[in-house]
Amino acid sequence: METILELKNISKKFKQQIALDNVNLTIKKGDIYGLIGRNGAGKTTLLKIITSLSKQTSGTIQLFGSNNQKQFINALHRTGSVIETPVAYDNLSAKENLIYYSKLRGVVDNEDIDKMLELVDLANVGKKKSKHFSLGMKQKLGIAIALLSKPDFLILDEPINGLDPIAIVEFRELLKKLNKELNITILISSHILTELYHVANRFGILNQGTLIEELSKEEFEALSRHMITLQIEDTAKTSQLLEQYSINDFKVISGSEINIYDETVEVSQLVRLLSDENIKINGIYKSGVDLESHFKSLVDGEYNQTQMEGF
Repeated sequence: METILELKNISKKFKQQIALDNVNLTIKKGDIYGLIGRNGAGKTTLLKIITSLSKQTSGTIQLFGSNNQKQFINALHRTGSVIETPVAYDNLSAKENLIYYSKLRGVVDNEDIDKMLELVDLANVGKKKSKHFSLGMKQKLGIAIALLSKPDFLILDEPINGLDPIAIVEFRELLKKLNKELNITILISSHILTELYHVANRFGILNQGTLIEELSKEEFEALSRHMITLQIEDTAKTSQLLEQYSINDFKVISGSEINIYDETVEVSQLVRLLSDENIKINGIYKSGVDLESHFKSLVDGEYNQTQMEGF
């Protein structure tokens, strides 16, 4: 699969402060790559370096396979971005902003402009000036401007920040549409981890300027497998009982503990089943890992895996 972006040992220093420390990152064609990090982790600095708004202190960037500065500049023409704040003019309407930027970039096509407004769901805002737009509408307009040059790669810096729940859902659907229907590879940074989980297929966790982990959604889902943990006095009898009721996806952890991975099984069902057989229950709870818990465990060294339920 084609590599869209490859960062090798990217570092950035501001005087004596290290903003980025040997960051290595790879994004493949078709990815929606979620860059996760707290405020101040270095996300915006990294995106500015990728888009040539800032220069790295050391390390190399390959964008669409570029091997020199000329190729890199040409590759940037295939990239659209919205970094920090959308660049729309407050006193212009959505369409007027797109016309202005189209002329600026030499890609004027009124039909394309209308299609872009339709794509980001701003076709019906008329002459309303963008200074009166909601934050979600401003983010959509910023994306529309970034899409004018029909990029293959879109970079978005904290686009969900400050949006209300409805706007977040709309934004999520827009990103999926851009990725699936227009085949745009997307790099999106955020500290709102649950929302990144809904759209991204790969994740990079950035902390204090260091990329501490990369993982795919499949790898995370394997990591975050949910289960019911039983603490009982007779694991042998309990195992036989589970198999008798066709509950086969379980593992005996010790002489007093069993993990059940079958997600169709309910805690209340197990309680009734074991009680009917006079098997004493010392503890029963659901557990699992979500993206926020995993992030927190890596960043803080804290790992609150278990969520008690029922007992």
